[in-house]
Amino acid sequence: MKLELRYPASPENALDHAQLAVEAAWESGFELDYSPGSLETADAQIEALREEGRTGEEAAEALFVLGCYLGEVMARALRGRWVGTPRSPLAHVSPWPMVVMLPDGSAWDPIGKAYKRLELGDSEYLPGYFAAAARSRR
Repeated sequence: MKLELRYPASPENALDHAQLAVEAAWESGFELDYSPGSLETADAQIEALREEGRTGEEAAEALFVLGCYLGEVMARALRGRWVGTPRSPLAHVSPWPMVVMLPDGSAWDPIGKAYKRLELGDSEYLPGYFAAAARSRR
């Protein structure tokens, strides 16, 4: 899959990608404010793509920025940070270039989660993913 991203796909640019999701949501009349509660809106945006019958290939850029948004919410609320996937426990698991590491050493793949949400539906609910990460911190 070839992504046409505005910024390089790197940990240093994750916030820039997330901000694109915020701006796109705002233009559509929705608000993404980096709070855990706003993940309902991000999830609904992916569900709308799913209902339109879009594939991961067709919605690739939107899914990437929504995944970065999910990851940025996790990083802020759970004191995590973006790292390059090769430097994480997901090095041989995730095909994405960056993941979120939490202080407990767990690694989370929010970009991959956005794609799974489109492909598999409600079982991949974004607020549920955040809740699982929050529970792992304890």
